[in-house]
Amino acid sequence: MKAVKIAGLILLGFLFFACDKEDSNDPNSLGGDVNTEISNVGDEFFLSVQVGNDYVDLNDTIKVVSNNNGLVTFKIKANVSQSNKIKQLLDKIPGNVYDAQGNIDAEVQFKITTAGIQDFFNKDQKPHTLVKYDAKVGDQYKLTKSDGKTITRTVTARSDVDDFPYGFYYIKTITLEQDSRIPGIQKFVYRANHKFGIVYVEIYLEDGSKVSSYIFAPNS
Repeated sequence: MKAVKIAGLILLGFLFFACDKEDSNDPNSLGGDVNTEISNVGDEFFLSVQVGNDYVDLNDTIKVVSNNNGLVTFKIKANVSQSNKIKQLLDKIPGNVYDAQGNIDAEVQFKITTAGIQDFFNKDQKPHTLVKYDAKVGDQYKLTKSDGKTITRTVTARSDVDDFPYGFYYIKTITLEQDSRIPGIQKFVYRANHKFGIVYVEIYLEDGSKVSSYIFAPNS
């Protein structure tokens, strides 16, 4: 399932009730209200994927199919046959995300609240904070897996003015950087917005190239 996020198909479970009181000492606890503008059943997200400087049409659909008190399930379908680079990235990940025709057909889960977003893309399927909207530069969201390895996400920038282009708008964003445990991938960079969620993803590859994608929310 991590492969889907990696491709920007990402992009987009929750073991906690989102209305629980947040433990400020635990970076992977998440409070907030589960009623958000980006987690209604039937909501659809759209991608704008670039491999290097070239745009790639994946003919993708990303739809919210269920929301169980903040545990939001997305159904993702996409055709990656037009991009060998994306196909190669997906093939590096254990697990099968393809249907019989070789297209992506998978479901992923996130915890989405008014306070932030968590995912479960680790081998133990533990909740790992992707962003908290009250984040400060230097904040880190760390998760130590059962194999002893740690995944670290670090807030590297925060804008308090509308300076990031997003469709017809300019919006404020929080920038996060994540180290990689995947062969061939150097790091991930995410941008998040308190209203639209994760709005942009960059994947920096060890060969010097980059795959990126805007993620357009249904309320954008």
